[in-house]
Amino acid sequence: MATITNKDMTAITDDEIINTEQFEDMRDLLEEDFVDLIQVYFTDCRRRITKLRQAQQEEDNANGFELAHALKGASVNLGATQMTRLGSQLQELCRERLISEQAPLIEDIAVALQRAEQDINQRLGQQ
Repeated sequence: MATITNKDMTAITDDEIINTEQFEDMRDLLEEDFVDLIQVYFTDCRRRITKLRQAQQEEDNANGFELAHALKGASVNLGATQMTRLGSQLQELCRERLISEQAPLIEDIAVALQRAEQDINQRLGQQ
């Protein structure tokens, strides 16, 4: 199991779904707006995954790069570590003009979003 460091220098493992420290920092910062942010995050991620599938089929590396970048940025803010890591991988592969081969990675991103949603909903249920 590999350990990486996010932008805040918090150690995370690559099997971690949500970084608790980052998640709680965002929850404290946004207070009552946090649940709304989470819902927007889920909606936006699902929309971006749909568009990533289309970009992959159309071999549109530029659009794939932008979508992966946006997905990665939104995910890092919430501490969604798997989503951040996979978004970063896809972004780099789009930079290398390899989106046409990335259908499995895009599906991994969709699964990671489901895991993040389950984890976050469980955390929110414990309030």
